[in-house]
Amino acid sequence: MSSTVLESAWQAALAAEQQAVFGYGVAGPHLSGAADVGRARDDEAAHRALLTSTSAELAAAGLTPAAPPDDYPALHPVANGVAARRLAVRLEQDCASAWRYLFAALAQGGPVAAPTGLRDTAQSNLTASAVRAVRWRMAAGESSATVPFPGIGS
Repeated sequence: MSSTVLESAWQAALAAEQQAVFGYGVAGPHLSGAADVGRARDDEAAHRALLTSTSAELAAAGLTPAAPPDDYPALHPVANGVAARRLAVRLEQDCASAWRYLFAALAQGGPVAAPTGLRDTAQSNLTASAVRAVRWRMAAGESSATVPFPGIGS
């Protein structure tokens, strides 16, 4: 694994977490009911914590964490609760994909030593996003709440 691939994958995970924090802010006002509102708050808090820890880990590795964009136009508009739940599914899928990318990059090994525990962190975060996506799919009433390989495709 080259340092470029590792940094790219790691920055992609950070970018997905930045988008998730922003996206839950977009989705939240359109949700109603204690279960959806509570889930959105908990999930946003989880992503905010991951954003903070991922930024810190990148900086500790001597890398500059990429700043988030000012807006994410592709996340707009959200017209109602159904669209908000679908957005939450998308946010979690995107995070799962980013963490899977980092996990795969780390699994390849190579001349650059990755920080200790980063592969476990990537796997854990992939799994957490996959679980959150299942919960949102269930809340959205999708016919299949699970996907065979979280983080790959839709």
